[in-house]
Amino acid sequence: MSVINYIAISTQALSSIFFIGATGYFLKLGSRELQVLARINVSVFTPSLLFSKISRSLVRETLYDLWLIPILYLVLGAAGLEWTRLGGRFFGLTDAFRRLCSVAVYFSNVNTILIPIIEGIAASPDSRFLLRDRDDTPQKMADRAIAYGMIIGIMNNLLRWSVGVAIMTPPKSEDSCPATSRESSAYAPSPSFEGAACGIRTTVDEHTDLLAEEAARTSSSAVSRSTASGHMRLVCTRIWNAVRQCLTPPLCAVVVALLVVLVPPLQHALLQHGSYTYCVWMAIDTCGQACIPATLLALGAQLAIKRSPEPQSSQGVSTTERYVSERDQNRGIVLVVLGRFVVVPLCCCIVLLSIHRFAPWLVPLLRADPMLFLTLAIVSATPPAVNLLTVAQKVKMYEGESARILSYSYAIGMFVLSVEVSVFLYLASLLSSGA
Repeated sequence: MSVINYIAISTQALSSIFFIGATGYFLKLGSRELQVLARINVSVFTPSLLFSKISRSLVRETLYDLWLIPILYLVLGAAGLEWTRLGGRFFGLTDAFRRLCSVAVYFSNVNTILIPIIEGIAASPDSRFLLRDRDDTPQKMADRAIAYGMIIGIMNNLLRWSVGVAIMTPPKSEDSCPATSRESSAYAPSPSFEGAACGIRTTVDEHTDLLAEEAARTSSSAVSRSTASGHMRLVCTRIWNAVRQCLTPPLCAVVVALLVVLVPPLQHALLQHGSYTYCVWMAIDTCGQACIPATLLALGAQLAIKRSPEPQSSQGVSTTERYVSERDQNRGIVLVVLGRFVVVPLCCCIVLLSIHRFAPWLVPLLRADPMLFLTLAIVSATPPAVNLLTVAQKVKMYEGESARILSYSYAIGMFVLSVEVSVFLYLASLLSSGA
């Protein structure tokens, strides 16, 4: 095919994203309407989409062959973090604002952008070279590619609310962390131990008789066990709170879908035509079809909301660090745009093409299915995740700056993605032809 064909496929695939997003932008939905739409989307539409696509398009053997995806995700994430670290120092950005740029580069938009692009490419008659074999169909090809992308979606959901929040959270100073000082002093050697909770003095000296000494030892042991038990409960509570933040409805839907894939009899029973279980699956699939339009409408409306760039208060960050000048904001936007649309996609293509050329035995699926390369390449070039704004709201920092980064990234990304998807299609055609 000619270059014009590749450009036509990519622009047609991206046109639906632009039109639906623009509709949401001009609707100018209010914050309350967006909250209702987001709640329905996250609780119903998105889990339904993820469950239906993964449970129908993946089989257990293929799932085992996708071990490369989590490793590639971590490698590209490390490359993005290193880029923002070096670029942030070059531009002279503050540490706190550079951390925001790091999260923007690390976490990409998987669901909202990837799925309509893949479905648009599959619908094009010029994309037949992406079929896996003679029995493959455009619908199977699209479902398979979406399932590949959902593996990255799992990693995004797991790490966004743990690693992402940890990156953006400023380090606490000693003055704001008195508990840390108390914990540190608890491990320092002391000639006596004072039971703060029960007021028991357990100091033992040479004038203490045997009974008093035994009572002191017993009291000290009980207080130590109580302290250890309380510390263990605190650790377990913190772990559970961290896990609970990751257990969003979309992630739970992905986990359930993977369990269905790992149990072939269950998968066969669920997808057997004419059965009541298939009726349930069809209902879930119908709900999932509303996910992408609802998400794109909400995305356009979010970008239309004007937010104040004034910094909010946050512990551990000075007023100087919280304030970001317009010049530094523009430099941060350049840093994020180059990272998401140049650095990370370039690293992704180099890694995948090197494996395909020099070590195809590592990932046989990379040579057998060109959609695997195309999907991973597109995900590496998508704009930052819209949840960047939510993470900023959670840590109470840079909400206005996050909205500005997202606005410019998506405005620029619609044009850059058209070129990059054309390049990815050309490379996928070379891989499918055995070049």
